[in-house]
Amino acid sequence: MGDLKMIRLSKAKKGQLFIIEAFIAVSVMIIMVTALYEVQLATQLSPELNLEDEVFISIRALDNTGNLDRYLYSLETGITADIELYKEIIEQAIYGSLPDNGQFLLFCENVTVSEVIPESWINQHLTLPDSTTGIDYLVTEVNGKFTEYIFHFRFWIIGV
Repeated sequence: MGDLKMIRLSKAKKGQLFIIEAFIAVSVMIIMVTALYEVQLATQLSPELNLEDEVFISIRALDNTGNLDRYLYSLETGITADIELYKEIIEQAIYGSLPDNGQFLLFCENVTVSEVIPESWINQHLTLPDSTTGIDYLVTEVNGKFTEYIFHFRFWIIGV
């Protein structure tokens, strides 16, 4: 009879051990599925990303801080160091509003004489893909002088 009691006790402990093992296995599976889901969410582009708005906000900020006016003035005066400085400022601002795989092209047109300003090109060497998004931004005054210029921005995402 003592042996029978011992066998029952041994089977009961094995049953408890099986329940604990099953609980641990299910817990590990839940943790792994949660981790995979979080990684998937972190690596996807958010669908509500509106690049036109992001780029336009950057352009407005450049205009509000006077950088577009100073760029246009440097194009009028032809001072190469100033032109390069403002090209760099504009380039950093636009790239800052695009994802890492974003590219853009920019040139400026004098509306009064209907000419593209040759020195105004940024990223002229890039080839435009079939699908680009564009923003044209009109500036009507430079340093208090009425002159109309249009900035033509074209931007796209590489690999999309």
